[in-house]
Amino acid sequence: MNKVTIRDVAKAAGVSPSTVSRAYSMPGRVSPATTKRIFAVAEELGYHGTPIESRPSSGHKGLIAIIVPDMANQFFTDITRSVQQECARQGVGLLVSESQESASLERVAFDRAVYYADGVILASSRMPDSMIRKCAQVKPIVVTNRIIRGVPSIVTDVSDGMHQAAIHLKELGFSRVTYLDGPAHSWSAGVCWNELTKACNEAGLKIRRHWPGVPTYEGGYKVAVDYLKNPTGAVIAYNDMMALGFIAAMRKEGYECPRDYSVIGIDDDIVGRLAWPSLTTIHRSTRLVGTQAAKTLLRRFKATDEDVPVQSTPTRLVVRDSTGRRPA
Repeated sequence: MNKVTIRDVAKAAGVSPSTVSRAYSMPGRVSPATTKRIFAVAEELGYHGTPIESRPSSGHKGLIAIIVPDMANQFFTDITRSVQQECARQGVGLLVSESQESASLERVAFDRAVYYADGVILASSRMPDSMIRKCAQVKPIVVTNRIIRGVPSIVTDVSDGMHQAAIHLKELGFSRVTYLDGPAHSWSAGVCWNELTKACNEAGLKIRRHWPGVPTYEGGYKVAVDYLKNPTGAVIAYNDMMALGFIAAMRKEGYECPRDYSVIGIDDDIVGRLAWPSLTTIHRSTRLVGTQAAKTLLRRFKATDEDVPVQSTPTRLVVRDSTGRRPA
């Protein structure tokens, strides 16, 4: 049986090969309907990309590395901790590095890490697909929150969480929602936008998008002034830290949550649970993401002909105090 190619998927989906490529590498640049059709066709045809063969290691060192965009972000801290715990269970050491949300610094960190480590986990990599694929030819790689053809990928399926969030806001009486999006170079930002767009359409909500954004407390804080020029009453942020920064800025302007507006974050970080008001959020299991990433990478040292699956973890809405009835 011949290997299914990107051209086969494009032909079956009625789009160009470049559109299929964008759906995987930059899903925010392709409409939700087209992205859904492409992924459905790819799954039906059995398209998973061609596994990339890494160079054999010059001796097993018993050490792997993880590179994260921002160690101050609890989401990545939790992933790193779960990777560390799995490494400890299997008697392997862990090297941790931060890219500071920079693709170029991430590549530098990778080049340094592979000198010591047997393999690398790229958490929410900011590097372009082509660069990640080149890195995967050097040492075994697993990526999280990103799908790269030919490279093992661990992603969170945000569709259920986004649909629950849209229904929740609709039931609270909202008809419009503002989405505070993440970085332009974030693969997961594009996926979240597509899934939220689809969920809002199905719930009958109109949606506005602030894009691109900085996925930090300061990034959410800066958006508030622009939001107040055309407020929607309901806000969903790319992550919990942006949501909390937004709440702080709105409080400075005299607006309290949920009295005057409602906010939903994404991640379910501990800071969101401890904040005032406690944050309604879409829960993503960082423990599962990190554990699966570590197990997948460590298995690659024991099997050379293993398939390259895309593994996913579920999401769900956790309702707390930052959402309430739409103000009259």
